[in-house]
Amino acid sequence: MNLRQLRTVATILQQGSFAAAGDRIGLSHSAISVQMQQLEDSLGVELFDRGSRPVALTAEGARIAAIANEILDKLENIKQVASGAEALASIAIGFIPTTVQNLLPRVLAALGEEFPALQVRVKSGLSGELAAAVARRELDYALLTAPAVEIPDLDIVPIVSEPFYVIAPVARAGIAADDELLRSMPYIAFNRRTWVGQHIAAKLQQRGIHIRESIEIDSLEAIENLVSQGFGVSIVPRRLHATIDADKIVQVPFGTPAEKRQLALAQHVSRARTSFDLALKRIFTGLPDRA
Repeated sequence: MNLRQLRTVATILQQGSFAAAGDRIGLSHSAISVQMQQLEDSLGVELFDRGSRPVALTAEGARIAAIANEILDKLENIKQVASGAEALASIAIGFIPTTVQNLLPRVLAALGEEFPALQVRVKSGLSGELAAAVARRELDYALLTAPAVEIPDLDIVPIVSEPFYVIAPVARAGIAADDELLRSMPYIAFNRRTWVGQHIAAKLQQRGIHIRESIEIDSLEAIENLVSQGFGVSIVPRRLHATIDADKIVQVPFGTPAEKRQLALAQHVSRARTSFDLALKRIFTGLPDRA
């Protein structure tokens, strides 16, 4: 008897049939049949009336399936206690706008699966705004661009480095140098009120790259769309879980090695560190548990 078998028999009780249970947990009818035969052999009892159509749980099988469901609930409670999430009825997390489209849905789905009872409140804002909200304890966590200087009230945990790329319409694919590519067309700038926009502007100035700025905008997706349609060139980070249409946009690393922005998870220094923080980091990065 193992947890996989207990999870399957509990799902059969909930769903009412092998077929519905298979759809729920992603197993074929034959795989479920094998698991249930093994469970019956290990328990020495018939759990199913195989003379009925569809196959149904016996009265004893239904009682065992109900107990299996209770065991699985207890195991989930153990996980939540170990993660530190048991005491959390809700959390408030901030996301910078450049992570909302691709990263936010993944994080919410993963949190819902791993901590189903947890209520999650989300706020979107610029890195500076989110950092201030965490410092005021209005937010429990914030995913933001790591600040260039230390902020006394914040505990900053690095999540992932995202390299910057110069992007241009595919018609400019023959230009290999990043500075030449930037000078070849009008420049579409990312909002300079953001830490990312300020970082890019500073690097351009340091390298003495003079650009013909035409548009300033605060959506990376909108910038990429404008570039793909031939309105100019830009510099954007290669974002976690985001993709760029290589048929319409050419990418050249900005700098050698490429300049990077650091995404980080911020929380107040007074907040107790728990394994829930590690779970959040794993969820944000999509890395396995050992990361």
